[in-house]
Amino acid sequence: MTTRLGWVGAMLALALTCLYGGVARADGSTDESIWPRIAAGMRMVDPEQPETVTWARHYAQHPLQFEQMMARAEPFLWYIVEAVELRDMPLEIALLPAVESGFDAQARSQRGAGGLWQFVPGTGSAMGLSAASNYDARGDVVASTRAALTYLHNLHDSFDNWLLALAAYNVGRGKLRQALRAADSRNFWDLTLPRETREHVPRLLGLALLVKQPERFGITLPPIANHQAGQIVTLRQPVNLAAAADAAGVDRGLVREYNPGLLDLGNTTGKPFVLLPEAEAERLRTTLAKSHFPARPTPGQKVVVVAPGDSLWLIARRHQVSVRALCAWNRIRPDSVLRPGRRLLIEHGAS
Repeated sequence: MTTRLGWVGAMLALALTCLYGGVARADGSTDESIWPRIAAGMRMVDPEQPETVTWARHYAQHPLQFEQMMARAEPFLWYIVEAVELRDMPLEIALLPAVESGFDAQARSQRGAGGLWQFVPGTGSAMGLSAASNYDARGDVVASTRAALTYLHNLHDSFDNWLLALAAYNVGRGKLRQALRAADSRNFWDLTLPRETREHVPRLLGLALLVKQPERFGITLPPIANHQAGQIVTLRQPVNLAAAADAAGVDRGLVREYNPGLLDLGNTTGKPFVLLPEAEAERLRTTLAKSHFPARPTPGQKVVVVAPGDSLWLIARRHQVSVRALCAWNRIRPDSVLRPGRRLLIEHGAS
């Protein structure tokens, strides 16, 4: 049996060079479309539930919007499906970003929620999603998917029901418990909830039903292949990705499209790898191996140059920061030997 490491496995293992595999058929080939894979893993959708059917028809009646949303999903959908499967969760959940953000990783709400999974700053921080001037992990598809699935899994542990977990994802644990007590029922469809939450779950299930039975609603699902749309390029230290991409002949717009959490391509601090299509990934990997592209300082950072005789301890003491923080900012080990001339990033006001 082939071992598959998806985003979640990669993050938990802290291994930035990952092997990804598709879903293999008995003859060793790989499914051409991702939709049968998603449909086969669904566990929640009821094809006859009236509100679910209504929302499926709604999506089918707006085919252009649906196609645009799926076009935004294409670079990331395989990875999300892989991560959901690795958690043994219903595959309807892989479609939740469609409801949350329209699969727009740059989406921002009036409440300050951001990214595919629409984390508000407080919840994002609690789930380990950092936000800085150069990198917002809520917009990072890898990091935010890991956090969203962990959060949903925790909600499922609280309510022992996926529909209730999805409702709590939108309205919060406390308000959902109040609704459960008021209804004296654990059936989602019996609850009195705010309109946004009441529509949240049926919208997801309606989209899932459309994916499961597209012919019923007279729609053709856009082609999305059942394999990864990009390859990982490990960043062993913060780099000026804009300069590296230019040197590699990789379009900066493509870098931003595949890595929406990066707000400043001149400084990748906080992001251990980038995702790119295979050809561009290989060019960037080769360029980074041949040349050094020091990260451009952003507000709140400074660069120090290692002098002969310097050690991590001496530099940390000189700048009144901890060795641990210095190692974290520059992704180096505490026992690393520093060569003179190396540039290190230091966060102002941090320790």
